Amino acid sequence: MQNIIAIIGSASADSSSHKIVQFLNEQLQDSARLFIFDRLKEIPHFDPVESINQPPIEIVALRQIIQDADVVLICTPEYIFSVPSGLKNLLEWCVASTVWMDKPVGIVTASADGEKGHAELQRILQTLGAAIRPETSLHIRGIKSKIDATGQIQDDATRTALMSFMQHLL
Repeated sequence: MQNIIAIIGSASADSSSHKIVQFLNEQLQDSARLFIFDRLKEIPHFDPVESINQPPIEIVALRQIIQDADVVLICTPEYIFSVPSGLKNLLEWCVASTVWMDKPVGIVTASADGEKGHAELQRILQTLGAAIRPETSLHIRGIKSKIDATGQIQDDATRTALMSFMQHLL
């Protein structure tokens, strides 16, 4: 059974990213275990000297979680045409390590538009050496209109795209 870490890029506890990851987790049933990391606010600000010489204990633990995962799923919105700052901070803490090298990664960018943030996240992860494939990189525009008040994905095309994404990710 595969272990997947799902990193939520949103700072909001009731975000579309959370709802998408919950939907994907339901699709897994017994084929994989999914661990959700949604504590980006708890990560200290990136310090390049500490990153190399003496990373904080929570960064050492986070790097180990990423290293041990069979697959990493990142589900995020776009903030101001970019990667959200908390997610970028997490990625910066990993630059001095090899935890992303050849790591199978799936990206779901779900936002009002999301095009620039999606492209930027792909570029960052490729720079870190992550293994990203076109079929494990999903960009969902207009997400707020595709999820109802209870958090259910109402748009058939989005639901189908997410299920296909997850099959390719596994």
